[in-house]
Amino acid sequence: METKLRVKLIAFLIVLAVATVVGWQAYWLKGLYNSLWEKTEANIRDAMRMADYQELFLRVEQLKKARNDSLPGWIELDLNHEDKENKLNVSDNAQLDSLNYLLSYLQIISELEERLQKKMHSTVDDVLPIRYSVYDSILTTELKNREIFTPHALRIYQLRDSSIPFAYMQFDSTKTFGIHEKEYFFDYPVAGREDQVYRLYIDYPERIVLRQMGGILLSSGLLLFFIIIAFAYLLRTIFKQKTVEELKTDFTNNVTHELKTPIAVAFAANDVLLNHSEKPSAKQERYLTIIREQLSRLSGMVEQILTLSVENRATFRLNPESIRVGDLFPSLMEQHTLKTEKDVRFTVDIPDGLTLTADRAHLYNILSNLIENAIKYTATEIVSITVCASENNYYTLLSVADKGIGISETNQKRVFDKFFRVPQGNLHDVKGYGLGLFYIKDIMEKHNGYVTVSSQPGKGSTFTLHFKKG
Repeated sequence: METKLRVKLIAFLIVLAVATVVGWQAYWLKGLYNSLWEKTEANIRDAMRMADYQELFLRVEQLKKARNDSLPGWIELDLNHEDKENKLNVSDNAQLDSLNYLLSYLQIISELEERLQKKMHSTVDDVLPIRYSVYDSILTTELKNREIFTPHALRIYQLRDSSIPFAYMQFDSTKTFGIHEKEYFFDYPVAGREDQVYRLYIDYPERIVLRQMGGILLSSGLLLFFIIIAFAYLLRTIFKQKTVEELKTDFTNNVTHELKTPIAVAFAANDVLLNHSEKPSAKQERYLTIIREQLSRLSGMVEQILTLSVENRATFRLNPESIRVGDLFPSLMEQHTLKTEKDVRFTVDIPDGLTLTADRAHLYNILSNLIENAIKYTATEIVSITVCASENNYYTLLSVADKGIGISETNQKRVFDKFFRVPQGNLHDVKGYGLGLFYIKDIMEKHNGYVTVSSQPGKGSTFTLHFKKG
């Protein structure tokens, strides 16, 4: 149940992370879209303004040529006035010390520019009317200069009322779409004619912005796509691993439960031979006793595997008791001496009467695992194992040392990991599943203690159990 909840929590967090990334990208893209749309609107209005100027000055040039290159006095005066203003602008820009003053100055220039435009329109329009086709041609060029490539139509609206436009078409651009009320349009007043406006219709103006955002939208889309694919693959892997873990746990539980039956039968047969049949000889009794001890150990290993495979570790309980450490080793030494063909030599240094509080069955299994590893990982036929015990103010220390092949410093950091085995190249002389040391570490932590290892390759290893006092 706990694993299922963890998987659901991980899945929820992944979905939340993807949703957050998508939401943030959408928010950021919307802000960028709004910013580019404002810039596009400003570019369109500026294009309409510049088209009006250019169309006006083309007519001025036409009038100038028609009058023998002599402009009317008011035009020359105003143009000279504009030139002075430009010179004044250049002169003053070099002396500006305040941003507020600059803004005020630019506002004055803008007002003068607007008045000059109206004055020129009011005079030139009476002599030579506005050529709307020229204005539209110039406007198309100005829009293209600002990278606005979209079908558009230009009309002139006569405003009879401030809110209701009465339109009559002065000029209509060549375009492939029909004008309708829902189309987006931009109005620009015809200078000198307060009752007329240029109305520029734009076909799907949002396409202009989307075209400008094309690269960003593509990269954002690809980024989101790869993020979603990565998270989906991660979720798939997690669920797959969860399924494999459940299958492995079920298999382990089934196998270990099935092993309990033959172990129980062997126990019963051994008990009959040892206690309820004709009195066995000393040798038979000795071997029957060893068989019983091995069956006990095998039963303990089955329980150990069951313990490691239990999904909900909160139900695990120890049965601590006071144990005389020295009483454990005679049977351990005899058991492992008879079990192997190697010459095993024990050196035991345990103070008389030294006790510690622990679960007897698990402590026996821990020491048995350490001794078994010492035998397996000694390459010579003579195995030297030293068992020592001591205590200080806080811990009771119990160590098992050997003179085997040793463990490198790199592997010492992982030697207590589940299923980890020290690499031996292509050699497979030592069999195992990488559970023994993980089991020792896990059980020591449940005893509020810990296990350490000290080793040098080629010189041997020392595993020390630290049992907390009190």
